[in-house]
Amino acid sequence: MRDRVNKRLSSSLPGWVTASFLLLPLLLASPSKAYGYVDPGSGSFVYQAIYAACIGGAFYFRKFLGRIFGKRNK
Repeated sequence: MRDRVNKRLSSSLPGWVTASFLLLPLLLASPSKAYGYVDPGSGSFVYQAIYAACIGGAFYFRKFLGRIFGKRNK
């Protein structure tokens, strides 16, 4: 049964598709030189945005829980 499935699969795909499935992970894993520059301030901005999102989410979650479990005025 397995032989039939493998034969059907290999006969339905062209050779270049099979070769590209084998070569693509090797090409992506190969090291290459990166000629780029990232400004140090942009990393600080990313950290600041992450911290602000976490702290803002904590305050929102606290307020949300306060609405659910808070004391109700009657």
